[in-house]
Amino acid sequence: MGETTEKTSGGVSANRSVSRAISVLRALAVKGSGQTVTEIAKRVQLPRATVFRLLLTLEEEGFVDRQDTMYFLGWDLARIAQDVDPTAGLVSRVSDVVEEIADAMNETVTLSVRRGKYDLDLVQQAAPRSIGVTMSDMKGMRWPLHASATGKLLLAELDRDEIRVATGNKLEKLTPVTITTWKGLEAELEAVRDQGWASTVDELEEGIISVAVPLRGAGGDLVASLAYIAPRHRIGTDKIETQKINELLDGAQRVRQRIVSLTDTLPATR
Repeated sequence: MGETTEKTSGGVSANRSVSRAISVLRALAVKGSGQTVTEIAKRVQLPRATVFRLLLTLEEEGFVDRQDTMYFLGWDLARIAQDVDPTAGLVSRVSDVVEEIADAMNETVTLSVRRGKYDLDLVQQAAPRSIGVTMSDMKGMRWPLHASATGKLLLAELDRDEIRVATGNKLEKLTPVTITTWKGLEAELEAVRDQGWASTVDELEEGIISVAVPLRGAGGDLVASLAYIAPRHRIGTDKIETQKINELLDGAQRVRQRIVSLTDTLPATR
């Protein structure tokens, strides 16, 4: 009997066992302290027996390590990955989609990829072809996390102590409306968690609005962010437009389908 296959988002047949094994590896990456078979099965929404068989094979290949009943990402996977640029090949894989989103929204759109626990790297910026004046190139730039939309998304993933570490225990005032108190930031991050997106209006730079939405991996962890950035005078209001948020969320789902393993077990972006 041949290998079981399923269709990917591009219509290409994929090996189901390989897809499921990759989802198990991604689930293990969510938590560094190790997980049981039951915990992993719950994360990837597969039968425990299936996950156990996958783990046995991955352990034999060095992609998973086991200590008693706890499983971790393996030594050989770490060896293979140590020299890999996490953004290599990603931009070429999603650039057309990000450009389409920018054109559809008529806004500058950016894609940022999570690097480590406390950082997001902006790896692509696309401007709509219909607008003559575009935002300056922002790739490689860094902003204080508490004052940027993508930064707020990242901080919303962390606990209170981790937020202090990520911000350097300092909330720098960049404009008159930048959040500069821990109480204010905690309230803002709680709102981000509740609504599923983050925004800034004049907080990083006066006259600029930005909205960011998350792209999540197999275990629900934040792996990337899609954002739009616009001059406030053109938007004409302080109010974030619901239609644009929904367009950005839909766009994030399209990008996610290009960069996250294609199985029915993955959670939706929103």
